[in-house]
Amino acid sequence: MPEGPEVECTRLALSPLIGKRILSIKFTKNSQKYQKYKNKQQEINGFKGQKLIKIERKGKFLIWVFEIEKVILNHLGMSGKWILLTSDKQELPSHAKVFLNMEDLPHAVFDDTRNFGQFRVFNNYNSVSEYRPIKKMGIDGLANKFPIEEFLEKLNKKNYSEREIGAVLLDQKLVAGMGNIYKSESLALAEIKPMRLVKELSENEREFLGICISKTLHKALKSMGSTFQAFRTPDGQEGKAQNWHQVYGKEGSFCSKCSNKITKIIQNGRSTFFCSKCQK
Repeated sequence: MPEGPEVECTRLALSPLIGKRILSIKFTKNSQKYQKYKNKQQEINGFKGQKLIKIERKGKFLIWVFEIEKVILNHLGMSGKWILLTSDKQELPSHAKVFLNMEDLPHAVFDDTRNFGQFRVFNNYNSVSEYRPIKKMGIDGLANKFPIEEFLEKLNKKNYSEREIGAVLLDQKLVAGMGNIYKSESLALAEIKPMRLVKELSENEREFLGICISKTLHKALKSMGSTFQAFRTPDGQEGKAQNWHQVYGKEGSFCSKCSNKITKIIQNGRSTFFCSKCQK
């Protein structure tokens, strides 16, 4: 799933659309097989002729802001990605759900193979801010200055105390934009075993973990995210973060620090990778 860095890379790569008007916006024929898009064309027709003012990122969400009050909330889901079309003759990808025909090239297509993404209209910016996943969202992991004190305060909540840190880090109410990849990488950098209970972590360990989360997410952003299968930036670039991953997806491989074999476990139904020797 695209995580905070991949979503931010997507937002930045969509910048050629900013300031342009939408000539037409369409849910594709393929999209109508799914209830969340079915018969919603009239709802999005109101954006025809509107200028795109900006695209914001909130955790793993993108908020599209126009001249009118209505906004669009976009989530990439498990496999969603935007593709910029640089020619009027380019065919839409087979899993295209939304097509934006802009006043000038490039046009844009939301392609979502596994169909876990979202493209929803909200009446105004305030209403999308009140949408529960946005309203309850925690610290922005990509904040220029990671708020360590706030991170420590949130991590100190009772509902986290008896839980494993590897599972807790996926809670978007703690750090927004964190996902399975960078959870494993942040814990590896912090040398903390993912099965440790939050209550077992010292204050110094917690603080260092916050620093490692920030370092990992920013490094991933500079690397244009991680590409394993579907993810590409809208201009077609593959991410390079996977080239420096220490543990994620490396089960059975040797740790680059100590030559111990990387282990994979399942936490809350999600894979976690770690080095049992380096991480304590």
